[in-house]
Parts: sequence; structure tokens; C-alpha cells
Amino acid sequence: MKRLSQSLDKVALNCLMGGLLALLVGLTAVGGGIWFGGAHYATLGMALAAGGLLTAFLSACWVHRDF
Repeated sequence: MKRLSQSLDKVALNCLMGGLLALLVGLTAVGGGIWFGGAHYATLGMALAAGGLLTAFLSACWVHRDF
């Protein structure tokens, strides 16, 4: 069972990094959409940023569940 928990921790850490990367890309898209006037890009960026933030938060909760 401990081995399964360790592999799930690795998956959660990878999801955490993916969520943070999606958050960064989403915020960049929001900034680009505002700067260049593309409301569609800003809206998609907000959705991507929100999804990345939720993924990162839930993954961080899983990794730090023992505390």
C-alpha cells in the first residue's frame, strides 16, 4: 500500500507542476488578450488560469494531506 501511495504522490506532484504551468499560460493569455484587444483570448486565458489554479490547489492538498 505504501508503494501505491508513493506513486500517487508522484502523480500529484506532476499534476501540481502541470497546474502551475497552466496557470502561467492562462495568465499570459489574459495579459495578451487585454494588451492586444482580443477578448476571446482573455476569456480563454481566464478559463485556463482557473483550471490550472484548481488543479494545482487540489494536487497540493493531496501532497500535503499528512500535515
